Amino acid sequence: MSPSFRCYGLMDSRGRWRAWRFGPTTPEVQRELEAEARSAGQVLFASVQTFAAPADDITGLAFWRQVREQYTGDSALPHLAPLYFDIDAEGDLDRALLWARTLVEFFVTQLALPEPAVRVWFSGSKGAHILVDPVGLGIQPNATLTADMKAVALELVLHLAAEGEDDMTIDRAVYSLPRMLRLPDQVNPKSGLHKVELRHQELCQLTADQITDLARQPRGSLWSADDLPDGPVPAAAQWWSKALARARQPREFRIRTAEVAGLKVRPDGYVVDELATADMPPCIAGLVKTAASPGSRNRVELQLACWAKGAKLPFDKALTLLATWTAANRAELSADNARAKAESIVRSVYGNARYGFSCIAARSAARAVGVLSRCNTCRIVRPRSLRQVYSLRIRHDSQWNPPERISLEDARGLTARIIDRRVAAARADRPADCAARRREDLFRPAGSGRAQNTGRLCHAHT
Repeated sequence: MSPSFRCYGLMDSRGRWRAWRFGPTTPEVQRELEAEARSAGQVLFASVQTFAAPADDITGLAFWRQVREQYTGDSALPHLAPLYFDIDAEGDLDRALLWARTLVEFFVTQLALPEPAVRVWFSGSKGAHILVDPVGLGIQPNATLTADMKAVALELVLHLAAEGEDDMTIDRAVYSLPRMLRLPDQVNPKSGLHKVELRHQELCQLTADQITDLARQPRGSLWSADDLPDGPVPAAAQWWSKALARARQPREFRIRTAEVAGLKVRPDGYVVDELATADMPPCIAGLVKTAASPGSRNRVELQLACWAKGAKLPFDKALTLLATWTAANRAELSADNARAKAESIVRSVYGNARYGFSCIAARSAARAVGVLSRCNTCRIVRPRSLRQVYSLRIRHDSQWNPPERISLEDARGLTARIIDRRVAAARADRPADCAARRREDLFRPAGSGRAQNTGRLCHAHT
């Protein structure tokens, strides 16, 4: 079944979220939510991803937390999304627009995608959003699509940087599930400007000030569904297929290596559950009790949320834990804003399958704030050999299959047979040399406290 549901969210002028909703991607639902947003003076967001229908029948709007587990984990339902980019140049809109032009030129010139398939919006603040039509690229729904897109997008940016845009960057944090984007023509509360769509000619020819002037009022959609490609564009589909294969290659390595070790992996290929129990490790307990400097607060908040997720804490308990820490360590924020920030972090971590507890990351964050923990006595985290599986393979070999697991006794027998063969081969290769050494040893007196060499180990000299 093709994806037909979406996550929706309302945010007030202070940046606080209402509980995310989940419902069909129909014009009726969007109009209903737009009216609700207008009446409450709030801004409407929607996930860039669309989702396959959940197991339970939903006719109206439900809450995202009711269905979230169906789209994460081992048996996650598929989702679909355009290839998307969030470009932000730290307040330098001119530079962000330059990077947006570079991306648009790549998709239109090198991949032959038509203009309606590469849509561009001024975000209403300090950057741009670019969404590339999934049909034109030949993108298929998949449970790990967002994680794949992150790898593809970052690889493309590195490629373009190597060709001349040496300082080009994109926001890496937007590849989460779900990723909420402000809907077109919604107002950015900070700037008072609308998120407006731009034609490619406007993107390339207008200045930052002129584009800002366009955003002072809504513009509506510049393209209709009839303008989009009705099938994959050959050059674009070929590029996506090759980029996707490269993106998934490391995950396949991890999965195959994990199979050898008998470990369980997530759909994205990472090993599940570094935590052996739901207790709090010493490093995390130290973070909870320690005040952090401004340069370390983000790291601590992320690790607290990751531990809560790994320990399978309910969302509300994780939010309470993090909101308490954030309020105590961010004096510049009010209690409501501290809770809103904590909620944003917990939602990102709980909604992204690639986030999870990592002993290495937790210890690193602990050291950054002066917390020293004794890992050698920790029984909460699994042994190092079971924490994470790394593949040492450089290239993907489609013919490689995980070897069969054998018992310890069989392994010892196999090792002994290999040694016997090596010894026999060594003796066969240098019989004259061994005989000469044996004769020499017969006439050499044994040293003090040392047994005379009888020649039985002469093969060890090979």
